[in-house]
Amino acid sequence: MEREGFDPDFDDTEWTEGWLHVPIAQVPPGIHTSGYRVERRMIQYSEVFGQPMRSAAPLECRVLFDSQGRLWMSDTPQERIMMYNNGQRSRGSVLVGGLGLGLYPQYAVIGAAGQATRFTVIERSAVVRDIVEPTLSVSLGMPLEVRIGDIVAYLTDTVTRRYDTIFLDIWETLDAAHLPRLNRWRDLALRHLAPGGQVLLWGYRWMVRLFEEACRQLLGVVPQQRHAWLAAHATAAPQAAALLTPILDHFGKA
Repeated sequence: MEREGFDPDFDDTEWTEGWLHVPIAQVPPGIHTSGYRVERRMIQYSEVFGQPMRSAAPLECRVLFDSQGRLWMSDTPQERIMMYNNGQRSRGSVLVGGLGLGLYPQYAVIGAAGQATRFTVIERSAVVRDIVEPTLSVSLGMPLEVRIGDIVAYLTDTVTRRYDTIFLDIWETLDAAHLPRLNRWRDLALRHLAPGGQVLLWGYRWMVRLFEEACRQLLGVVPQQRHAWLAAHATAAPQAAALLTPILDHFGKA
Protein backbone atom coordinates (compact mmCIF):
# COMPACT_ATOMS: atom_id res chain seq x y z
CA MET A 1 0.00 0.00 0.00
CA GLU A 2 1.40 3.37 -1.02
CA ARG A 3 1.73 6.03 1.66
CA GLU A 4 2.02 9.72 0.98
CA GLY A 5 5.70 10.53 0.99
CA PHE A 6 6.87 7.04 0.02
CA ASP A 7 6.76 5.29 -3.35
CA PRO A 8 7.09 1.51 -2.86
CA ASP A 9 7.53 1.00 -6.60
CA PHE A 10 10.61 3.21 -6.89
CA ASP A 11 13.42 0.86 -7.90
CA ASP A 12 16.93 2.07 -7.19
CA THR A 13 18.34 -0.97 -9.03
CA GLU A 14 17.10 0.31 -12.39
CA TRP A 15 20.00 0.29 -14.82
CA THR A 16 21.41 3.66 -15.77
CA GLU A 17 24.67 4.96 -17.15
CA GLY A 18 24.17 8.35 -15.54
CA TRP A 19 26.50 7.49 -12.65
CA LEU A 20 29.38 7.09 -15.11
CA HIS A 21 29.23 10.79 -15.92
CA VAL A 22 29.30 12.09 -12.36
CA PRO A 23 32.76 12.70 -10.87
CA ILE A 24 33.01 11.35 -7.34
CA ALA A 25 35.44 12.47 -4.65
CA GLN A 26 36.69 9.30 -2.99
CA VAL A 27 38.15 8.97 0.49
CA PRO A 28 41.93 8.52 0.40
CA PRO A 29 43.37 5.05 0.98
CA GLY A 30 45.02 4.54 4.35
CA ILE A 31 44.81 3.09 7.84
CA HIS A 32 42.87 4.90 10.57
CA THR A 33 44.19 4.96 14.13
CA SER A 34 41.34 2.61 15.08
CA GLY A 35 42.65 -0.08 12.74
CA TYR A 36 40.01 0.53 10.08
CA ARG A 37 41.55 0.76 6.64
CA VAL A 38 40.54 2.00 3.21
CA GLU A 39 41.99 0.22 0.20
CA ARG A 40 42.13 1.28 -3.43
CA ARG A 41 40.91 -1.35 -5.90
CA MET A 42 40.85 -1.24 -9.69
CA ILE A 43 37.77 -3.13 -10.90
CA GLN A 44 36.90 -3.98 -14.49
CA TYR A 45 34.69 -7.02 -13.92
CA SER A 46 31.94 -7.06 -11.32
CA GLU A 47 28.46 -8.37 -10.68
CA VAL A 48 25.65 -5.82 -10.93
CA PHE A 49 22.18 -6.92 -9.82
CA GLY A 50 23.03 -10.54 -10.46
CA GLN A 51 24.49 -9.92 -13.92
CA PRO A 52 28.15 -9.79 -14.93
CA MET A 53 29.43 -6.35 -15.91
CA ARG A 54 32.61 -5.47 -17.74
CA SER A 55 33.71 -1.83 -17.74
CA ALA A 56 35.40 -0.36 -20.79
CA ALA A 57 38.33 0.53 -18.54
CA PRO A 58 39.23 -0.38 -14.94
CA LEU A 59 37.21 1.62 -12.41
CA GLU A 60 38.95 2.97 -9.32
CA CYS A 61 36.99 1.92 -6.24
CA ARG A 62 37.34 2.10 -2.47
CA VAL A 63 36.87 -0.74 -0.01
CA LEU A 64 36.55 -0.15 3.75
CA PHE A 65 37.55 -2.86 6.24
CA ASP A 66 36.89 -2.71 9.97
CA SER A 67 39.54 -3.27 12.64
CA GLN A 68 38.97 -7.04 12.45
CA GLY A 69 39.66 -7.08 8.72
CA ARG A 70 36.02 -7.59 7.75
CA LEU A 71 34.68 -5.91 4.63
CA TRP A 72 32.24 -3.18 5.68
CA MET A 73 31.64 -0.88 2.73
CA SER A 74 32.59 -0.37 -0.89
CA ASP A 75 31.77 1.89 -3.83
CA THR A 76 31.56 -0.74 -6.57
CA PRO A 77 29.37 -0.17 -9.67
CA GLN A 78 26.26 -1.74 -8.14
CA GLU A 79 26.49 0.51 -5.10
CA ARG A 80 27.09 3.56 -7.26
CA ILE A 81 24.08 2.90 -9.46
CA MET A 82 21.80 2.53 -6.46
CA MET A 83 23.13 5.68 -4.82
CA TYR A 84 22.86 7.60 -8.08
CA ASN A 85 19.23 6.58 -8.53
CA ASN A 86 18.38 7.66 -4.99
CA GLY A 87 20.27 10.91 -5.51
CA GLN A 88 18.17 11.67 -8.56
CA ARG A 89 15.03 11.61 -6.40
CA SER A 90 16.43 13.88 -3.71
CA ARG A 91 15.88 17.59 -3.13
CA GLY A 92 15.93 20.34 -0.55
CA SER A 93 16.93 19.71 3.04
CA VAL A 94 18.05 16.07 3.28
CA LEU A 95 18.29 13.82 6.33
CA VAL A 96 20.57 10.83 5.81
CA GLY A 97 20.69 7.75 8.00
CA GLY A 98 24.13 6.21 7.49
CA LEU A 99 27.09 8.09 5.99
CA GLY A 100 28.57 5.21 4.02
CA LEU A 101 31.51 6.24 1.86
CA GLY A 102 29.85 9.54 1.02
CA LEU A 103 28.43 8.56 -2.38
CA TYR A 104 24.78 9.43 -1.90
CA PRO A 105 25.15 13.13 -0.99
CA GLN A 106 27.44 13.68 -3.98
CA TYR A 107 24.98 12.10 -6.39
CA ALA A 108 22.14 14.07 -4.79
CA VAL A 109 23.98 17.31 -5.56
CA ILE A 110 25.89 16.73 -8.78
CA GLY A 111 23.78 14.03 -10.40
CA ALA A 112 20.47 15.68 -9.57
CA ALA A 113 21.40 19.10 -10.96
CA GLY A 114 21.81 20.61 -7.51
CA GLN A 115 18.31 19.91 -6.17
CA ALA A 116 19.59 19.11 -2.67
CA THR A 117 20.51 22.17 -0.66
CA ARG A 118 21.79 20.88 2.71
CA PHE A 119 22.51 17.57 4.42
CA THR A 120 22.13 16.35 7.97
CA VAL A 121 23.72 12.92 8.42
CA ILE A 122 23.29 10.71 11.46
CA GLU A 123 26.06 8.12 11.58
CA ARG A 124 26.62 5.64 14.40
CA SER A 125 30.38 5.28 13.88
CA ALA A 126 32.78 8.05 14.82
CA VAL A 127 35.46 6.23 12.84
CA VAL A 128 33.42 6.35 9.64
CA ARG A 129 32.80 10.04 10.22
CA ASP A 130 36.53 10.66 10.69
CA ILE A 131 37.33 8.81 7.47
CA VAL A 132 34.60 10.16 5.21
CA GLU A 133 33.53 13.63 6.38
CA PRO A 134 36.71 15.55 5.43
CA THR A 135 36.49 14.47 1.79
CA LEU A 136 32.72 14.82 1.57
CA SER A 137 32.54 18.30 3.12
CA VAL A 138 35.01 19.63 0.55
CA SER A 139 33.33 17.97 -2.43
CA LEU A 140 29.78 19.07 -1.61
CA GLY A 141 30.38 22.78 -1.23
CA MET A 142 27.17 23.19 0.78
CA PRO A 143 26.02 22.80 4.38
CA LEU A 144 26.84 19.36 5.79
CA GLU A 145 26.28 18.32 9.40
CA VAL A 146 27.39 14.86 10.51
CA ARG A 147 26.15 13.79 13.94
CA ILE A 148 27.13 10.68 15.83
CA GLY A 149 24.00 8.89 16.91
CA ASP A 150 21.23 6.40 16.20
CA ILE A 151 18.99 7.36 13.29
CA VAL A 152 16.16 5.13 14.53
CA ALA A 153 16.24 6.81 17.95
CA TYR A 154 16.18 10.18 16.20
CA LEU A 155 13.18 9.21 14.08
CA THR A 156 11.39 7.81 17.15
CA ASP A 157 11.86 11.02 19.09
CA THR A 158 9.69 14.13 18.98
CA VAL A 159 9.62 15.90 15.62
CA THR A 160 11.61 19.13 15.91
CA ARG A 161 12.59 19.65 12.29
CA ARG A 162 11.17 18.59 8.95
CA TYR A 163 13.03 17.49 5.83
CA ASP A 164 12.26 17.42 2.12
CA THR A 165 14.07 14.10 1.66
CA ILE A 166 14.94 11.35 4.14
CA PHE A 167 17.30 8.65 2.88
CA LEU A 168 17.99 5.57 5.02
CA ASP A 169 20.79 3.08 4.41
CA ILE A 170 21.64 1.37 7.70
CA TRP A 171 21.13 -2.33 6.89
CA GLU A 172 24.07 -4.39 5.70
CA THR A 173 22.33 -6.77 3.31
CA LEU A 174 19.45 -6.80 0.85
CA ASP A 175 17.25 -9.40 2.51
CA ALA A 176 13.46 -9.62 2.47
CA ALA A 177 13.58 -10.52 6.15
CA HIS A 178 14.44 -6.86 6.84
CA LEU A 179 11.13 -5.60 5.42
CA PRO A 180 9.04 -5.55 8.64
CA ARG A 181 11.51 -3.32 10.47
CA LEU A 182 12.14 -1.20 7.37
CA ASN A 183 8.42 -0.55 7.15
CA ARG A 184 8.40 0.53 10.80
CA TRP A 185 11.35 2.85 10.23
CA ARG A 186 9.69 4.25 7.11
CA ASP A 187 6.58 5.11 9.09
CA LEU A 188 8.70 6.84 11.71
CA ALA A 189 10.52 8.80 8.99
CA LEU A 190 7.27 9.94 7.38
CA ARG A 191 6.50 11.92 10.54
CA HIS A 192 9.59 14.08 9.92
CA LEU A 193 8.80 15.04 6.33
CA ALA A 194 7.97 18.53 5.16
CA PRO A 195 4.88 18.85 2.93
CA GLY A 196 5.61 17.20 -0.39
CA GLY A 197 8.66 15.41 1.03
CA GLN A 198 9.67 11.82 0.43
CA VAL A 199 11.35 8.89 2.16
CA LEU A 200 13.89 6.77 0.27
CA LEU A 201 15.01 3.35 1.47
CA TRP A 202 18.12 1.77 -0.04
CA GLY A 203 17.27 -1.44 -1.92
CA TYR A 204 13.62 -1.52 -0.81
CA ARG A 205 12.11 -2.62 -4.11
CA TRP A 206 14.79 -5.31 -4.51
CA MET A 207 13.84 -6.75 -1.12
CA VAL A 208 10.14 -6.66 -2.03
CA ARG A 209 10.95 -8.64 -5.19
CA LEU A 210 12.77 -11.23 -3.07
CA PHE A 211 9.68 -11.50 -0.86
CA GLU A 212 7.40 -11.83 -3.88
CA GLU A 213 9.58 -14.60 -5.31
CA ALA A 214 9.54 -16.45 -1.98
CA CYS A 215 5.74 -16.21 -1.96
CA ARG A 216 5.59 -17.64 -5.48
CA GLN A 217 7.80 -20.53 -4.44
CA LEU A 218 5.69 -21.24 -1.37
CA LEU A 219 2.39 -21.09 -3.24
CA GLY A 220 3.84 -23.22 -6.01
CA VAL A 221 4.01 -26.11 -3.56
CA VAL A 222 0.90 -28.27 -3.35
CA PRO A 223 -1.25 -27.06 -0.41
CA GLN A 224 -0.80 -30.24 1.65
CA GLN A 225 3.00 -29.82 1.60
CA ARG A 226 3.35 -26.08 2.23
CA HIS A 227 3.76 -26.33 6.00
CA ALA A 228 6.50 -28.92 5.57
CA TRP A 229 8.19 -26.83 2.88
CA LEU A 230 8.21 -23.78 5.11
CA ALA A 231 9.45 -25.75 8.11
CA ALA A 232 12.31 -27.15 6.04
CA HIS A 233 13.44 -23.62 5.18
CA ALA A 234 12.94 -22.23 8.68
CA THR A 235 16.16 -23.71 10.04
CA ALA A 236 18.38 -21.89 7.57
CA ALA A 237 16.32 -18.68 7.42
CA PRO A 238 14.04 -18.33 10.46
CA GLN A 239 13.28 -14.63 9.85
CA ALA A 240 12.31 -15.29 6.24
CA ALA A 241 10.11 -18.19 7.32
CA ALA A 242 8.37 -15.96 9.86
CA LEU A 243 7.72 -13.45 7.09
CA LEU A 244 6.00 -16.12 5.00
CA THR A 245 3.87 -17.61 7.77
CA PRO A 246 1.08 -14.99 7.37
CA ILE A 247 0.98 -15.83 3.64
CA LEU A 248 0.52 -19.49 4.49
CA ASP A 249 -2.19 -18.66 7.02
CA HIS A 250 -3.98 -16.38 4.56
CA PHE A 251 -4.20 -18.94 1.79
CA GLY A 252 -4.71 -21.84 4.16
CA LYS A 253 -4.81 -25.18 2.44
CA ALA A 254 -7.14 -24.14 -0.31
